[in-house]
Amino acid sequence: MPIEMPRGLPFSVDTWTPASSLKRHRFLTHAHRDHLAGIAGTAATPCIYASSVTILITRRYFPQLNRAAFVELEAGTPPLLVSDPDGDFTVTAFDANHCPGALMFLFEGAFGAVLHTGDCRLMTDCVHALPLLPHPSHRIDYIFLDCTFARCTLQFPTKHDSTRQVISCICKHPNAPAVYLVYDMLGQEDILFEVSRAFGSKIHVDKDKNPGCHYRLSHVAPEIPTVDPVSRFHVMSFPRLSDRATEILALARSRQEPEPLIIRPSS
Repeated sequence: MPIEMPRGLPFSVDTWTPASSLKRHRFLTHAHRDHLAGIAGTAATPCIYASSVTILITRRYFPQLNRAAFVELEAGTPPLLVSDPDGDFTVTAFDANHCPGALMFLFEGAFGAVLHTGDCRLMTDCVHALPLLPHPSHRIDYIFLDCTFARCTLQFPTKHDSTRQVISCICKHPNAPAVYLVYDMLGQEDILFEVSRAFGSKIHVDKDKNPGCHYRLSHVAPEIPTVDPVSRFHVMSFPRLSDRATEILALARSRQEPEPLIIRPSS
């Protein structure tokens, strides 16, 4: 859950409250809705720093936000110098490995070095890919770290293993005439991509019933979606998932047809 930045820091990250509106600079890590709560009521200034994908998706959710209110900041680019009356500072963006466009921010200025991870998925290879600070004497003074599952005792499978499980499940149901993949959150595109590649098929997205899904996929993974309903694979959105799944299964049974397969990824 996004939190307010302490007093003395000239920037906010992922918060759109009266308190954060007093900050002179605003940063957005990614376009999940829990990090956008309140953004529709923000003023046009100061500008909002975010990746191009995050800007695209955010403005799809909130078309009233002017494109001119955003400044693009991408992972892998040189540190950006931000002018501020209390002293200029730099911000460097890193890939958060969370969803398309998700960033971590390293702020460096008179206030010290502050790393804000946003929502992140820091696997070992991701950590090793992060550059070292330029001088051995430098250090991170403050870290705002994603601890969503810090107290969870469950052993989560890797993204690769999860994807292989989905593909294996589909292979074990060769008679399923249709496969419905629940896609309700930015960041689940990798599974759709791997399923599409493994079975050599595009995935049907109903543009009229699921305009948001179609928009996201068309921009972050344009090779996946098709509007042709003949495809064996279909995207199913989350609202009323249980009701619609029950209806689909009941229809197949009433026709004495093989049941379709419905898969919902999570976390």
